[in-house]
Amino acid sequence: MNYSISEKYNCVVIDLKGRIMGGPDAETFSNEIHKLIDEGKKKIIINLENVKFMNSSGLGILIGGLNTVRKNDGDIKLCNADKRISSLLMVSQLNTVFDHHTSLDAALEAYNKE
Repeated sequence: MNYSISEKYNCVVIDLKGRIMGGPDAETFSNEIHKLIDEGKKKIIINLENVKFMNSSGLGILIGGLNTVRKNDGDIKLCNADKRISSLLMVSQLNTVFDHHTSLDAALEAYNKE
């Protein structure tokens, strides 16, 4: 798993890339989320556009991040999941937990409406 972080309209955008499968990536991602919270950044969007594969451990990474951010009065929104990832979110019923949008602009707009 690779990722890049940018900021757009007072939101942090994490662009995930590759295969999201847990392992050492989970700790790295968790540390990054904690760092963002320590910096006072609590509006986070995870862009899944370039994710090629995600398993249950990958979902665990997202859930861990969401729990951490929500405990600190923030939120994580997802965007650009392809059909496979959307199906995985649906089967696991995480589509009821995560606020998912079809584009980055839609996710940014959702934060602006709050």
